[in-house]
Amino acid sequence: MSTRWKIGRIYAWLLARLLFGFQVINRPKPVTNQGKILVANHLSNLDPFFVALACGQEVYFMAKEELFNVSRFFRWLITFWNAIPLPRSKVQTTVLKKCLALLKENKTLVIFPEGTRNKSDDILLPFKPGIGYLAINGQVPVIPVAIFGVREVWHGRLAKLIDKDISRYFKTNSKLPKIKNRVIVEFGHPIYPNQYEKSRAGYDQFTQTIRAKLQTMLIKYLAR
Repeated sequence: MSTRWKIGRIYAWLLARLLFGFQVINRPKPVTNQGKILVANHLSNLDPFFVALACGQEVYFMAKEELFNVSRFFRWLITFWNAIPLPRSKVQTTVLKKCLALLKENKTLVIFPEGTRNKSDDILLPFKPGIGYLAINGQVPVIPVAIFGVREVWHGRLAKLIDKDISRYFKTNSKLPKIKNRVIVEFGHPIYPNQYEKSRAGYDQFTQTIRAKLQTMLIKYLAR
């Protein structure tokens, strides 16, 4: 882990505990001799922050291309924290090659395969097939990462802390779980792509396997 990540993580952890009651479940042990992909559900713009903090090691993100055009400062900021621009229309070959190169260098790649924030009543939006392609061609495991409680914190803990009704900025009728007004990140078991073919059908099948596992993790909390 680079020095900037070590220092940034100390301050970020304190901030996350104060503002979001942040909690991590089943954090995987750091592995430096193998690349891996973290696949998470997407509820807010802070999800990359939560996943990176929960992971406990330096990661690389695939971020929508529009974020790099917000401002020069913001482009520098997300690039500094290892964001990779991803065209919304289609995944370019150069992007996939760069991601495969990172995986080959034993880096950790974070992907939000829904492609956009989920503001619906659905537990998960459909997944893009790029995960299957990267995992199978890179022969790396995929770890599903479930994020809970973001919306409840916006309505509860954070609103009370700044003494302001900020719920109007985060309107939703979602049936996603309410987790005692705290943000929780839970890691699932690694899913390996060994048995899947390098074909469109294989990529799709592996992608759906990952989606089903992540959905099961989210449903578990709905049942509480």
